Amino acid sequence: MKYRVSGLSGIALASRPSCVPGRRRKGRSRSQASLMGLILTALLAFASFVMSAAASAATIEAIEIEGNRRVSTERIREHLRLSPGERYDPARADETVRALFATGEFSDIRVEQRGAKVVVKVVENPVVANVTIRGNSNVSTSKLEPILQLKKGRPYSPAKAHADGNRLRDFFQKQGYYRATVEPSAMPVGEGRVEVVFTIQEGELNKVRSITFSGNRAFSDEKLRDVITTTQSGWLDFLKTNLTFDEDRLALDRELLRRHYLKNGYADVVVSPPKSEFDAQSGTFAITFTIDEGQQYSFGRVAVVSDVPGVDEQALARVSMIEAGSTYNYELIEKTEEKMMEVLSEQSKPFAQIKIVPDRDPTARTIDLQFRVVEAPHIFVERIDIVGNTKTKDYVIRRELGIAEGEGVNSFLVRRAVERVRRLGLFKSVDVKQKKGSSDDKVILTVEVVEDETIDLSFGVGYSSSEGVVGDVSITERNLLGNGQWLQLKLAGSFTRFQAEVGFTEPRFLGTRTAAGFDLFYKDQDFSRESSYKMQKAGGKLRLGVPLSDEMTLGLNYKFSRNSIYGVGENASRAIKEVVAGGNSKTYDTSSVGYSLTYDTRDRKKLPTSGVHVALSQDLAGVGGDIRYVRSVVDARVYHPISSSVTLMGRARGGTIAGWGGSEVSLLDMFYGGGDIVRGFASRGIGPRDSASPNKDALGGTSFYGVTAEAMVDIPRVTETTGLRASVFADAGSLWGVNSTSASVSELTGNSAAPRVSTGAGLVWDSPIGPLRLDYAVPLVKQPGDKTQPLSFGLVPY
Repeated sequence: MKYRVSGLSGIALASRPSCVPGRRRKGRSRSQASLMGLILTALLAFASFVMSAAASAATIEAIEIEGNRRVSTERIREHLRLSPGERYDPARADETVRALFATGEFSDIRVEQRGAKVVVKVVENPVVANVTIRGNSNVSTSKLEPILQLKKGRPYSPAKAHADGNRLRDFFQKQGYYRATVEPSAMPVGEGRVEVVFTIQEGELNKVRSITFSGNRAFSDEKLRDVITTTQSGWLDFLKTNLTFDEDRLALDRELLRRHYLKNGYADVVVSPPKSEFDAQSGTFAITFTIDEGQQYSFGRVAVVSDVPGVDEQALARVSMIEAGSTYNYELIEKTEEKMMEVLSEQSKPFAQIKIVPDRDPTARTIDLQFRVVEAPHIFVERIDIVGNTKTKDYVIRRELGIAEGEGVNSFLVRRAVERVRRLGLFKSVDVKQKKGSSDDKVILTVEVVEDETIDLSFGVGYSSSEGVVGDVSITERNLLGNGQWLQLKLAGSFTRFQAEVGFTEPRFLGTRTAAGFDLFYKDQDFSRESSYKMQKAGGKLRLGVPLSDEMTLGLNYKFSRNSIYGVGENASRAIKEVVAGGNSKTYDTSSVGYSLTYDTRDRKKLPTSGVHVALSQDLAGVGGDIRYVRSVVDARVYHPISSSVTLMGRARGGTIAGWGGSEVSLLDMFYGGGDIVRGFASRGIGPRDSASPNKDALGGTSFYGVTAEAMVDIPRVTETTGLRASVFADAGSLWGVNSTSASVSELTGNSAAPRVSTGAGLVWDSPIGPLRLDYAVPLVKQPGDKTQPLSFGLVPY
């Protein structure tokens, strides 16, 4: 604040004392001078106070703006806290300065009072002419630019540049460049314009050389390394992810370890913050997790009690997922609580909540649980605000919340809302903050999200023993136009196959929890070696997916395809030649409807260690088209851990297809099998075939079955660094059943339900392009005409 003070010079001159020589007079003169100085100071302070008070009391007649060239006067006036016609208030003047500084447009602001006029003087910040990032050799500029707040055309300030520098440094540290430095600078390039330069020194990539655990007795280091996301550096680093030091990721790993113990009975587990040791010479980190496991518990008695009138306790007890005597599992407690809260919602009890009361018995190592229904505060949602979603539309988030404005809300509903939005897979983080509404019983919810990259580009190259070199490339957008929809384009092929697919999914069809979508496909494959023909299919599929529960999903579909068999050679089986009626090709249409039921309790989708996965599907062809058949397929898998490093897997599957309405099953719709049913056999190596044809052409079958028993074993000091596991297995299965054309072949072999049996060992690698398997199997039981192939390698789902 600047005030002009006048009329005091005369007072100051009149106060000057006269000086008389002599010691006594000199002392007296000093005393008088000091006294006059005090008087002068008091007079000045009094005058300043009087003038300030007078100034404050003055009425503002006009406000002028000076110094602005780029920022309009009107925009500046919008932030003034002083107005003409009001009395001048220094506090309001200070508020004006703060409001203008908050715009980020100015480097200096002064408010001066000149009589009845107020002058606001501003010095504008320069404008960013360009932003340049230098020194980034390992991270592309396109990934760094979105991090910056300073953009071309925006006002510049050193504080903003410093903040952006910190953001870039934090980003590089999360990428593993822990000693990266970022130096911001600004160079004038014209009047009021600057070029901002961020100079980066990445330094070396700081990997994690070792991850060790202290205090773990129930689980080996190798098993716990599988639980966490951070990986150790090793000889296959170029194929690994998450092998760099990242404090945020280590915090996540700590929570993953805690939850792993909690779901395996260790209710008292404590996982301390990980300790990191940096080796300056190698530029690597050693990470140590210290774990206090405690003892393992089992579930004891489980009871449901309600303090809220009108609650059906039996309905709550029926949804409990906890069995007395089973191993304590906190995930089952959480799921039970969620199911009970859903039942309470159905019973119109929004202000009831579940209080879990555990009762430990350390001697018996059991925990009794009481799920007590208690009254919660009556709080209603006044408003829901959503922030941070620059791409995703508001309604995509709102429809997942399960909470609407005006409805009752409790802590469970808020937690469930966060989890539902997080499960969309569109955001790096999701949080819901609450603040008091317009009254004590109302709350304002603010959903804060940080959006993640939703476009995934993947490609892979491999080798298959049946197809040779194989490859695929796909691009997936998981948030199409911000609507939460999926769109995938995929190309795949080999020397004998080419296929293209386009898929679209709307996860919340018509606002329901039903997923709807369509697929377009094209496939061309050469079976000349196995069956002396080539095949082509093109068409589309409409599908619906309805979740019946957390574990079970119902799928409905309609499929149309145009099918062609062509390239039938002169030496092909007579059964194949009759399909094309003496020509070289035949085309027909298939129109079918179908359903599928899937039950899945696996602990994880990739390389599971426990749980069950059962899939049943049936298709009815003949809803239009040229072909009529009913096809049924079932596939069941069970996983059971017998130790922290060994998992047993049992699998049983089978299928059958039959024509109806006088129609027989066509050659292209038959089941074909080989090493995919019983390892140790070639592609299309089992089942009916024409042994009289030069190629011993496979003709397919109308029924098949297959069973597998397999043990997956971690390899010491190998699995933890490479993800490579060993397996031993035994397979049995068969393929049989032909149509009338194939049945007339003179030398039909392999048409028997008698089993083929093999046993062997293999390696499984969870590679970046998918599960790769190398298996060597020895056929123990064969049937006439079967073709064997002991060694198999390729991309095979586990």
